[in-house]
Amino acid sequence: MVSTLEELEAIRTKYKNLQREWDNQQEHLGRIQGDVLKLKSQLKNQSSFCASMGAIMGSLMWKTSRLPNVIDALLSTNRVSEFLCIVSGSLQSFLDTYNTSLPDVTTNETQFILSLVGTVANMASTSEGRQFLVTDPNGRELISLLLTTLPDVPDGTGDCLKRVILMSLYNLSINQMGLLMIMDKKELHNELTKNIEDDMNPELRLLSLRLLLSLTMQIPSCQIYDNINRSVPKSKINELTNTTDADMRLLARDILSNLQQAANKFTDKPENRSFLEFNKCKRKPGVDKSSCSLLKLV
Repeated sequence: MVSTLEELEAIRTKYKNLQREWDNQQEHLGRIQGDVLKLKSQLKNQSSFCASMGAIMGSLMWKTSRLPNVIDALLSTNRVSEFLCIVSGSLQSFLDTYNTSLPDVTTNETQFILSLVGTVANMASTSEGRQFLVTDPNGRELISLLLTTLPDVPDGTGDCLKRVILMSLYNLSINQMGLLMIMDKKELHNELTKNIEDDMNPELRLLSLRLLLSLTMQIPSCQIYDNINRSVPKSKINELTNTTDADMRLLARDILSNLQQAANKFTDKPENRSFLEFNKCKRKPGVDKSSCSLLKLV
């Protein structure tokens, strides 16, 4: 009987010790959980601050980069290649995160991405900037990324991003090396075709017509001509030659004229259709000597 009471007392003591230990652990766990919540709040605030700062700084850089002397100053530094690498990584991450619907254009995340790509478009509006983009490894990687991601940008919510990408590619196409990089890309042809056939988005249609005009200006080979000729919506472009929009009407006529000239050059039986002669915005021999109007983003 005495032995049983002693065992019971020992168990009771052990239980009390375990209870105190459990209480201490719960108290410690509560403090840890409080610290975690505090750190999460700090991280959220820091993330919001960084996103806001990125959007503000990016917007300022985007605005100032429309000035040629600012582009010259940027190119004189040794950090431009790193900047292009950041643009590639940020754009890819942004589209991976929001692959079906982009955030509103007023959000910090979207403003940041637009400012980065917009700065690239402005950089490509100068001959020095274009040459840097097509010769620097990070610049060439970014150009490839713009080409591959353009078709993946969601319609509607991504129209603003499509706009700056198309402007970047148009400006790059004025450089001969840049033109060769993008001229025969099927995904680009398909995207331009989709935009040209879309009656609901005249701005993207106009930008796509401008880029297509540049792509068809000096087609270097029969194979590239065949690829472009098969993919472009010639019936829709022909329809646009009678549109009331003067810019679209002129672009459509010049594109068809370019295709006719290429047909005369590369085929034995050119298309039996009369087109207007294109004598505007013709590239001259050399790396980058064009009288084409450049697209700058403000």
